[in-house]
Amino acid sequence: MTGTTTETAPTRGLGQIRVTPALVISGVVALLLLVSQVLVTSDFFSQKTLTTLTPVVGILVVVAIGQAFVISTGGIDLSLPATMTLMGAIVLKQAEGQDGRLLGALVVCAIACVVIGLVNGILVEGLRLNSLVVTLAVGQLVTGYTEVYRGSLPPVQHVPPNLSDWAGADLGGVSYILIVAFVFAVLATWFLHRVVVGRRLVAGSTAERAAVLSGIKAPLYRIAAYVIAALVYGVGGVLAAGQIQIPDLSLGEQYLLTSVVAVVIGGAVLTGGRVSPIATLMGAVFITVLDFDLRVEGYSTGARLIIQGAVLVIGLSLIFAVRNRASIGAALRRPGN
Repeated sequence: MTGTTTETAPTRGLGQIRVTPALVISGVVALLLLVSQVLVTSDFFSQKTLTTLTPVVGILVVVAIGQAFVISTGGIDLSLPATMTLMGAIVLKQAEGQDGRLLGALVVCAIACVVIGLVNGILVEGLRLNSLVVTLAVGQLVTGYTEVYRGSLPPVQHVPPNLSDWAGADLGGVSYILIVAFVFAVLATWFLHRVVVGRRLVAGSTAERAAVLSGIKAPLYRIAAYVIAALVYGVGGVLAAGQIQIPDLSLGEQYLLTSVVAVVIGGAVLTGGRVSPIATLMGAVFITVLDFDLRVEGYSTGARLIIQGAVLVIGLSLIFAVRNRASIGAALRRPGN
C-alpha cells in the first residue's frame, strides 16, 4: 500500500460483522482490561486505581489524536513533547499561580501553538522538507526557547488552583480529563467524516493528487493538519500541567513514543491515510494500561520502553499484513513457495 491509497474496505466475518480497526483494538483492550483485573491486580477497577490511571489515559488520548492528524499526512511530529512542555512554562509564567490570569495564559498558549504548527506545516508541505527532520529541529528550537523563557527557577512553580482542581477532579474515579478526551475523540470523528473542511482534509491526505485534480488545495489542508495537531498538543500540555500541578522541563517527554504507538495500533499507517480518532482512543487506553500492568509487575523503565517499541513494530507488521493480505497470499501460493 502506498501513502496515497485510501484505507481498504473492512473485511466481514461471521454474521457479516464489519471488521474495522476500531473494533479490533476495542476487543484487544477489553481482553487486556480483563487480564489486568484477574491476573495483575484485583483492585484494577477500584476508585483509587482509576483516579490515578484515567487522567494519564485522557491526556494521551488527546495528544495521540493530534499526532494522528499529522500521521494521516504521512508524517510524524517530533515537536510534540517540546510543545507540551512550553505550554506548562507559559501557564506558570503568564498566570503566576492566579486564577484571574489563567485565561490570558491560555490565549498565549494558543498563539504559540499556531505559530509552531504553521512553521512545521509550511516547512514540510510548502517546502517539501522531511517531516522528521523539520519537526525535530522545530522541537529543539522550542525546547531551547522554553528553557530561556522559563528560567532556571520560575518565581511561581504551581499552576492556578482552578486548573489544578479541575484536572484533579473525577466522576466516580473516572477523571474529567478522560471524559473530555472521549468527547473530543467523538467530535474529531464527526469533524473528519461529516464536516466539509474535515472531509477535504482527509481527501488531501489520503489521495493528494486526486484531491488537487478535483480542485481541493491539498497542501493548505495538510498545513492545517499540523496547526490543528499543535493546538491539540497545547490542550494536552495544559491538562498535563494541571494534573501534575508543578510542570517541569520534562512535561511532554513521555508522550512522544506512546502517542505514535496509540495511533498505529489504532489502525493507522505511517505512510499516511485515513485515521480513526475512536481507534486511536482505544490505542491510547491499551498502551497506558499495558504500561500500568508492567509497572505493577515490577518492570524497569528500560524494559517498559522495549515492550512499547515491540508493540509498535508488531502493530506496524500486523497492519501491513492485513492491508496487503491479498498480495501476500498470492506470493505464498506461487510455485516453489
